[in-house]
Amino acid sequence: MTMPTSVPTFPRRETIPVQQPSAQYLRPDRSGFLAGWPRPALRDASQDVRQSWSAVASRSIESIHNSGWMKGAVDQAVGDTIGNGLKLNPMPDWKACGFSSQEEAGEWARETATRFRSYARNPLECDARGKMTIAAMAEASLRNHYAFGESMARTVMRRRGNSASQTKIQLLSPLRVTQETREEARLHQGVFLDADGMAVAYRVRARLGGFDKTVTMPARDKDGRPLIIHNFDGVADQTRGISPFAAILKVFRQVDQLADATLVAALLQTIFAATIKSDSLSEEAFEGLKEKDEDGNVTGDLADFFNAKAGWSKNAKVDLGAHGKIAHLFFGEELQFHNTNHPHNNYLPFMRNLLREIARAVGVSYEGMAFDYEGATYSSVRMGIASLWPQVVRRRERLSAPFYQAVYDAWLEEQIFKGWISFPGGYRNFLRLRGAATQAQWNGPAKPTADDLKSAKAMGERLERGTTSLAIECAELGLDWEDVAEQRSRETRRFADLSQADPHASKGSPFSGDEKKPDEDEDEDEEGA
Repeated sequence: MTMPTSVPTFPRRETIPVQQPSAQYLRPDRSGFLAGWPRPALRDASQDVRQSWSAVASRSIESIHNSGWMKGAVDQAVGDTIGNGLKLNPMPDWKACGFSSQEEAGEWARETATRFRSYARNPLECDARGKMTIAAMAEASLRNHYAFGESMARTVMRRRGNSASQTKIQLLSPLRVTQETREEARLHQGVFLDADGMAVAYRVRARLGGFDKTVTMPARDKDGRPLIIHNFDGVADQTRGISPFAAILKVFRQVDQLADATLVAALLQTIFAATIKSDSLSEEAFEGLKEKDEDGNVTGDLADFFNAKAGWSKNAKVDLGAHGKIAHLFFGEELQFHNTNHPHNNYLPFMRNLLREIARAVGVSYEGMAFDYEGATYSSVRMGIASLWPQVVRRRERLSAPFYQAVYDAWLEEQIFKGWISFPGGYRNFLRLRGAATQAQWNGPAKPTADDLKSAKAMGERLERGTTSLAIECAELGLDWEDVAEQRSRETRRFADLSQADPHASKGSPFSGDEKKPDEDEDEDEEGA
């Protein structure tokens, strides 16, 4: 009989697959740090804005109203962006509009800019309420950008006996635009859109007879004249704007709580308690050692000790008036003062870090917002200005210039329609070429400098080397080069009429009359020899 062959078995380890490294985002997180971060939902920006618009706007307005930091940051941003107002520089496409030459178009542009300046500076001419200039309305619109994330206005035609122009601008609060959304009607957050997503009308709550009534206002008339001026900064699929304070509302609350907590700690540190440290037993310890008579009075050696101590404390006193006394304690006793201690002294560094985050979101420098230049150098200030200036220019082009452009567009149409400003081909040609006729550049405040002399020398160097032009340099200063040239020409003629030297003549110019050429001194020296 053959025995079955036994096959020995060996314990086998379970094979663990080895993960090969791969190039990808969010690779496996062994620490679980990212796993604890809830995954946000992905959706269109218009839906995010619609969900958070009211909450963000109310908190942003409250922070601006009740925080000097936030109000100061907005004031600084408004001052950097528009200053005392943007200046019009019309730049029509003279060939498309039908001007005979560029010089003719330039003369037309200067006349138009002069008339618009008169219109924009008269509240009775430009404001439907008769209270604000165009610059003041532009400032209010920019402030609405920080509070609501958008600005609203409308153009109306009002005939008044004390104003020549009928074109009036009326600012509207973004709260007036409803939050209605009906997808089937292409109504998104109070804005009607066409098939391409362009705003064609708005649902606005108008105050009629003391009651709010929702009405539909078209965005433009049949000729393209702007009726509703709606400006906001956002992405392509946004219908309404949202305040830039949305990213820093939590930080603002931290600043507020840090200031309150620091104030409470400082107040508590001024409050102290005084105790007497003694070798004697406490009341609970020697309560049972007291000997009392029938009337309840303490007797015995302990009574003699307390009586001696009370007599000592009563008599060992020197009065120094209302503000000080000297008391000699009984032997074995020590007077101690206790107060609260703040364990850390990191308030200022932490507060500065929070304010830097706020300044970054608003688009201003920390030093300009907080007026804190401690540790700042000339180079750091210049670098800060250079980094922030593109944001200022962008804010001016995206938020303030469109408001001015819409006002200029509506005003110029009326001027040409009434014949007060001539245009090649008349009003019909203007309607056909509205875009080419209303092209303009809006100049704002000059770029701030840490050293005006060095900046002027750099400007002169660029002009001398031919790397720039007078128009570009004047635009950097918020000026129109043609206005500068005309003003210098008038001043030169005036000084000539007064028989005075031209202050604008360069050194060595024959117009000055008192400068010599470099080789004149050498000729005189040779003749003298």
